[in-house]
Amino acid sequence: MTCLTRIILTSPLTVAGFKSICDLSPGQLPALQNFENYIGALSGGNEMASLAFKVGAVQATGLITSTGAATADETITVCNVVFTAKASGATGNQFNLSGTVATQATNIATAINASADLTGIVTASALLGVVTLTAVVPGLIGNGLALSESMTNVAVTAFANGADGTAYTLDFE
Repeated sequence: MTCLTRIILTSPLTVAGFKSICDLSPGQLPALQNFENYIGALSGGNEMASLAFKVGAVQATGLITSTGAATADETITVCNVVFTAKASGATGNQFNLSGTVATQATNIATAINASADLTGIVTASALLGVVTLTAVVPGLIGNGLALSESMTNVAVTAFANGADGTAYTLDFE
C-alpha cells in the first residue's frame, strides 16, 4: 500500500529566489540533491522556512457512469474542460459514443487521459461502464474539483473522499 504525503513549503523567498537556491525543475538530474542541500541549510539555520507534512493523504475521486448510449454533441465537463461526444472520428477533447457502456466509458477515460488540459490534475480509468476520475494531488483540495454532464444515459458523482491525512509541521523560521 502506498502512503501519500504532501509537503508544503512556506518560505520568505520569491519563486526566483527559491529556484536560485533549490532548483527543482523537471528534468533536472540534481533536483533531489538540491532539495537535500536545501533541507540541510534549513536544519543548519542558514535558510528560513516552514515545512508542513500531510502524511496518509487520500486522493479524491469522482465517477462518470454510462447506462446506455449517449447522443452526439452532448458534453461532460471535467475541471472546466469540456469533452464532447461524437458518433465517430473523435479528436482532441472528444470521445466516440458506443452502444456498449464499457466501450463508451473506455473512450471517455482515454479522452480525459489524453487531454493536455488535465495533465497533473486528474487521471481516469474505466471498468464496466464506470469511469473513475482520481485527483492527482491528494488531500481535501481534490473534493472541490468540478465535474458535470449534459448527457443522455450518463450520470456523474462529484469528487469526494479526499483527505489531508495527519499534519506535522517543522518550523525553521
